[in-house]
Amino acid sequence: MTMQSLPASKFLDGPVAPHGFAEHITGEGDGRALVAFDPVDHRLNQELALSLLSALGPVLAVYPADGCWSSLKVRTEADPGRTHGTGENRLHVDLVDRDLIPRYIALYCERADPAGGGASALADLWAAAAELGDAERALLQQPVFRYWTDEGVHGVGQGLERFAVLPEQLEPGLPIRFTSKMHPHLLRGELVDGTAADRQEAATAFGALAEAALRHRSEVRLSPGQLLVFDQLRWAHGRMPLGEGQGTIELGQRRLLRQTYVQGGTR
Repeated sequence: MTMQSLPASKFLDGPVAPHGFAEHITGEGDGRALVAFDPVDHRLNQELALSLLSALGPVLAVYPADGCWSSLKVRTEADPGRTHGTGENRLHVDLVDRDLIPRYIALYCERADPAGGGASALADLWAAAAELGDAERALLQQPVFRYWTDEGVHGVGQGLERFAVLPEQLEPGLPIRFTSKMHPHLLRGELVDGTAADRQEAATAFGALAEAALRHRSEVRLSPGQLLVFDQLRWAHGRMPLGEGQGTIELGQRRLLRQTYVQGGTR
């Protein structure tokens, strides 16, 4: 998947702005868009980005102390596979167990990784699910899975005790509750109840979906001033490893993305 970078002026200028942005992302964009702002003024760009995002639905302050935009900084002491780490952050959906799971995620780039890494990854979960066999799909549609809930988040509802990974139909607005980080736990017989055979079948079916998602993964390395927006009810996301030598890069020079969420509608 190659994403065309579109100028922000395409959606900010004119009498129907920013509704054209919503029409693009829910139409020809297939649930995603890459928008380029002038990188000179990041503060203004993020204000304008909120205008675009408001056409999709309510913009959330999931972490109110941060405002609408949270900072995704690089910390060499963090778990390499987590949000602020330096390694690969495997494909996942944020807030996967919440009953009001945010539909859209927006990532704005202030600084790219000077070491040349840190591309954002997207994977089409609709295409991945379409590769599954009937038995695998039916098992993943059962509300028998669970996952650890995020604490300290707001506006995203309650954590579900059990949930289905796949909806009965692949339609806009229906979530695929997927995170690659579930798979090792499922292989150990965790996150589902039942007999050992039941747990093994669940792990196998989920593993098939995770492998298919990798086959439909693509990468985009954001440049300063670029905004990546995607419908995470369809597109899983992740981060490729940052370049080597992060510890030698000054804190104020390391990769920096800003992130916000949009509740979104059902179209």
